[in-house]
Amino acid sequence: MFLVESKGGAIACMLFSLLFLGTWPAVLAFLERRGRLPQHTYLDYSITNLLAAVIIALTLGQMGDDKPGMPNFITQLYQDNWPSVLFAMVGGVVLSIGNLSTQYAWALVGLSVVEVVSASITVVIGTTLNYFLDDKINKAYILFPGVACFLIAVILGSLVHSSNASDNKKKLSHLSSGYEDKVVYISLLFLSWNKGASKDPENGKEVKVPAQFGTAEYLIELEDKRSIKVFDRSIWLGLAITFFSGICFSLFSPAFNLATNDQFHLLKKGVPHLVVYTAFFYFSVCCFVVAIVLNITFLYHPILNLPKSSIKAYIADSKGRGWALLAGLLCGFGNGLQFMGGQAAGYAAADAVQALPLVSTFWAVLLFGEYRKSSRRTYILLVSMLLMFVVAVAFLERRGRLPQHTYLDYSITNLLAAVIIALTLGQMGDAKPGMPNFLTQLHQDNWPCVLFAMVGGVVLSIGNLSTQYAWALVGLSVVEVVGSSITVVIGTTLNYFLDDKINKADNLFPGVACFLIAVILGSLVHSSNASDNKKKLSYLSSGFEDKAGKIAFDSNKGASVDPEKGRQTKEVAQFGTAEYLIELENKRSIKVLDKGIWLGLTITFFSGICFSMFSPAFNLATNDQFHLLQKGIPHLMVYTAFFYFSACCFVVAIVLNIIFLYYPILNLPKSSFKAYLADSEGRGWALLAGFLCGFGNGLQFMGGQAAGYAAADAVQALPLVSTFWAILLFGEYRKSSRRTYVLLVSMLLMFIVAVGILMASSGHRK
Repeated sequence: MFLVESKGGAIACMLFSLLFLGTWPAVLAFLERRGRLPQHTYLDYSITNLLAAVIIALTLGQMGDDKPGMPNFITQLYQDNWPSVLFAMVGGVVLSIGNLSTQYAWALVGLSVVEVVSASITVVIGTTLNYFLDDKINKAYILFPGVACFLIAVILGSLVHSSNASDNKKKLSHLSSGYEDKVVYISLLFLSWNKGASKDPENGKEVKVPAQFGTAEYLIELEDKRSIKVFDRSIWLGLAITFFSGICFSLFSPAFNLATNDQFHLLKKGVPHLVVYTAFFYFSVCCFVVAIVLNITFLYHPILNLPKSSIKAYIADSKGRGWALLAGLLCGFGNGLQFMGGQAAGYAAADAVQALPLVSTFWAVLLFGEYRKSSRRTYILLVSMLLMFVVAVAFLERRGRLPQHTYLDYSITNLLAAVIIALTLGQMGDAKPGMPNFLTQLHQDNWPCVLFAMVGGVVLSIGNLSTQYAWALVGLSVVEVVGSSITVVIGTTLNYFLDDKINKADNLFPGVACFLIAVILGSLVHSSNASDNKKKLSYLSSGFEDKAGKIAFDSNKGASVDPEKGRQTKEVAQFGTAEYLIELENKRSIKVLDKGIWLGLTITFFSGICFSMFSPAFNLATNDQFHLLQKGIPHLMVYTAFFYFSACCFVVAIVLNIIFLYYPILNLPKSSFKAYLADSEGRGWALLAGFLCGFGNGLQFMGGQAAGYAAADAVQALPLVSTFWAILLFGEYRKSSRRTYVLLVSMLLMFIVAVGILMASSGHRK
């Protein structure tokens, strides 16, 4: 039997589980929007969901010889372990009912909100139960603030749905006086068809122009196609189903936990605990049986006014069957990987895989156009919900990891994101003249452009590596603002000329001037904050440079005696206090108290210069402004360029960080490749960071190809997001002087003004 024995392996399981469990809902929602009955889809899905469990059990569950207390899958089928089996089957029942409920909730509420709200409820209830079932192996002071954030995400998700329903009502109001009269809307579909129809010049037939995402015409067109009609439904019906599914999901992981760990000691003496593969098999069998029974019932007695069907009609309905079968495999393997990870890392921590709504939201916005053309209120609520969800997941972060280890992990998923984008969006649809697909372009003679893309990867990798050290020395807020401002000052100026001046110079360059002022203000913020920290520490030690004395002082400061165990317990220092600064210095990998302010600013400026080069290099790679390609060779598509860019970024990162393992800078301790592989603490977050950066860069380049790279550099507004995290999570600038606060606010205001001016300069590439 294969066992996940390291925390690193557990985190890898959870990351793949995150991807699989975040994708399968989008597949089923896609089929419902194309008109396939949810009963038919779920029956197909259930077959391969069970198949995945059988495959996992007969391969990983049978791998190797039996071990004491850990029999292989088939051996355990004959043992007297029915109390644990029943818990596994209960988990299968509630999961099956929860999944079945979400099929209807996706249509009524939307994929993004359903996944966030149900996952948040799952964590609030399920993680709390798992915390106690796991004998409190997870840290309560981190776990429960995260649970509170999930609760807030539930409330925000409900408000998003209500606001979006109101937006849709307004969009449709100009087409019909009665929103509830669904029949009127469906009949108006034909008007929208005629309105958008045009003559095909070759055969004279009318051709339908697809409605744009978010328009009233699109909503009507979607309503006509989909199997579950939503126009006449109350918003509370969808939310009620969503909450019900969340409660079901919250119970299945604790049930599985009880099945594999027997916390109630129900097994007879000498009978080993149910191994994860056996439990998952029983769990999936019960899930399958419940799904088959309920969906066959719903074929003949449908809910929500769906049309009646039959077994014969289901068998004949092959449209979309392949997608439904794929969804079952994704869900099955996703659940299996989650349970394997939970067995090693604790099921409460494994519930971090509930970050899957971030994956589902990506698909919902990209494929289904959810929330396109919505009101500002809806967008604010949607972003707030997702931010709160990310904050909740981020409470599992651990500190003090070597930056070399972190960046090596980050580089892996950063490249993986580029590969995913290239093989999906880059291969979507047929190749067009001058616009070949990704794989086609790999074989073309386009090396001049490829080299520009690779240069962009080199400078970005060096810039990202530099900022890891600058964040510690200067602080996240200032580094991001100063680095991004330098990026815009140099990079945007270069892109303006490379883009043949499609952006408005009278807007662009005043914005560049504002960014320059933001750079100066950022430097002053860092200097002022360093002075504030020096004053805070002065009363603890006569010499600010004597870092060792201050760290030693920390060991006794704030300690008290635990009345039950008689041991000393450390009170958590408040953000912004001298005690907090000392405690942070003791934890962190890069020591900062004895470093000069100019070292951090120098690294920050260097990283900004590196960042300023990568966007112009990518611009040259995709648009060939120097006409280096041979005649007839199409320009490098954004997906192909991004692939080469990321591959080079990966190579540089691996080489430099392996060197820094053995020859570290800034007095960091030496490490080794073996030590890196063994360091699983925080690996999941580093891998997640790579995905976020990879997909973020890909989306920036896609936007720049359309609007001009000078305007796309407005994505440098990212420091506003980073500053939010810096202040919320790390307590940057807490208890600082009035001068520091004035400079910080001035820097951020100047930065916002600069970004606004830059966005106003946007043009469009012809």
